[in-house]
Amino acid sequence: MTSHPYTLRWDDASGPHVVDGTAVDMHLRAPTVHRMGVTGDAWDIAVLDADGADVSWKFFNHLDTGVTR
Repeated sequence: MTSHPYTLRWDDASGPHVVDGTAVDMHLRAPTVHRMGVTGDAWDIAVLDADGADVSWKFFNHLDTGVTR
């Protein structure tokens, strides 16, 4: 297993952004990127696993419902 099994990506006015990290890293960054998406400052937000599958729900669903871990 790789030490950075996830990739968070999003676009904003300055261009595309890509951050690799662990599940903890994704959970730490997700709220900020989510807020940017809600305000329209970021779009095309996704978290991909090491195989390239979209696993955004693992990190963003609780933010959409207001439920915290």
